[in-house]
Amino acid sequence: MELENFIILFIVIPMGTGVIGVLLKQRVQLARVLGVLSFLATSALAIGLLVHLRSDPTGILVSQMGAWPAPFGISVVFDSLSGLLLAASSVVALACYVHSFSTVDPVAEKRYFHPMVQLLMFGVNLAFLTGDLFNLFVSFEIMLMASYCLLTFGGTRLQMTQAYKYVLLNLVGSTLFVIGAGLVYGMTGTLNYADLARFVAERQARGEALPPGFAALSISLLLVFGLKGAIFPLWFWLPDTYYTCNVSIAGLFAGMLTKVGIYAIARTFPMIFAHGNSDAAKVVMPLLAISAAFTMFLGVLGAVSHHNIRRILAVHVISQVGYMVFGLALMTRVALAGCLFYMIQHMVVKSCLFLCCGIVERHTGTDDLDKSGGLLKRDTYLGVVFFIAAMSLVGLPPLSGFFGKLVIIREGWRESMWWLSIFGLLTGALTLLSMLKIWSYCFSSPSGESIERTPANMPNTSSLRPAYVGATLLVCVALFLGFGAQPVYEIAYRAGEQLAAPEAYIQAVLGPEVIADLARARAESAALAAAAVEVTP
Repeated sequence: MELENFIILFIVIPMGTGVIGVLLKQRVQLARVLGVLSFLATSALAIGLLVHLRSDPTGILVSQMGAWPAPFGISVVFDSLSGLLLAASSVVALACYVHSFSTVDPVAEKRYFHPMVQLLMFGVNLAFLTGDLFNLFVSFEIMLMASYCLLTFGGTRLQMTQAYKYVLLNLVGSTLFVIGAGLVYGMTGTLNYADLARFVAERQARGEALPPGFAALSISLLLVFGLKGAIFPLWFWLPDTYYTCNVSIAGLFAGMLTKVGIYAIARTFPMIFAHGNSDAAKVVMPLLAISAAFTMFLGVLGAVSHHNIRRILAVHVISQVGYMVFGLALMTRVALAGCLFYMIQHMVVKSCLFLCCGIVERHTGTDDLDKSGGLLKRDTYLGVVFFIAAMSLVGLPPLSGFFGKLVIIREGWRESMWWLSIFGLLTGALTLLSMLKIWSYCFSSPSGESIERTPANMPNTSSLRPAYVGATLLVCVALFLGFGAQPVYEIAYRAGEQLAAPEAYIQAVLGPEVIADLARARAESAALAAAAVEVTP
């Protein structure tokens, strides 16, 4: 079996596990074991393929479904960008899934909880692997269908209200997306990423303008992906959504959902919709820069103003997304590498903080900071795990958040975006303030006004073991990303190179003859330009 054929397992494993999970709806223990094995398998597969790519000169694995060649068939592509995100998402899903054994209501767990988690990961994995816009749309819909169900698992009035808003907004986003994909096909005759990148590169090589309306189309797709990624001013759906659902699900969403939107921008804009010096790029790049500044700064101001752990963490998701958009706004290979590194560390760290919040809630019965003091004496281990994750989020060296922020902020200074770098530094300072606020109120202060604990409502220590296992797994990965940053950053840098110069991606998907045509077009254009200079008196 060729190595490329293993890529499809990222889709087959969660899909198959989800189908079997439906049959095991009443057999919870068996469904749990199967789910854990599924996430272990995808994690091991992603890490194994990433290790292989480090020694592969092309660095890209492509599988054409049904042996239909691109751009006519469905291309599934595993490169450094998708590989890192698949590895991080599989590990995060494993940790949140194990954590849910302690926090999900046993009755709700029998209502298709396990198949829905697998369906969510099926959509996430497909989004990271697909090589065309149409299947990206399909993966968004699969992911969103699962997230609608997971949001309403408790069945409370508040959850239903927030889920209604979430569904409505995402329906609007999906409608815009499918319209945008249709317009892309109408303008270019293809939806395949590599073929779109070839189309744009050939036009630019020959000095030809892109089709009329291409810039407007780029902006409309930026709005769609920005809504999924919760960037300014499209973030309003996020804080209440993450506040109302089960904390394990909130951890899963915080690690995954916004990153899929950011991934869609990172995958398509440097290669296609904002490539080179096109009119689309001249409009999109300033929009990204302005959005990054507001997303970072207003997000962190919102976090500082809240007094509930979950709300602080939820609003912080927005603020941290701003750093990723900062990297995208620069669109150099170094900035794209920093964006990717920061994205994967944020997936791990933010999910870990939500899982810690779940344990805090089990200890105190609330996430209100005024009512949850003195936890450090009661649970020192939880305090240590939370502190490491919180300082990783802040970016305290040598923890994981430091390297991604350092690369992005330094690159901003080099690219004359010093004002964005200043916003980044201010956001980091306010992030530290908000994390210290949680730490001082919840862990180091005297005992708060937590709900009265009786033997009947005291958390069972053994029932919390899965919750600790999930949080511990993520904090260990976060430490690895900090102390072992170099090999991970090398993979991220390779991804940044492939995004900034997409010839390797085009060649891997469409074949070497396309690159030869592109080189010929560039040579002819250069020759014509030289001739024009010679005849000019």
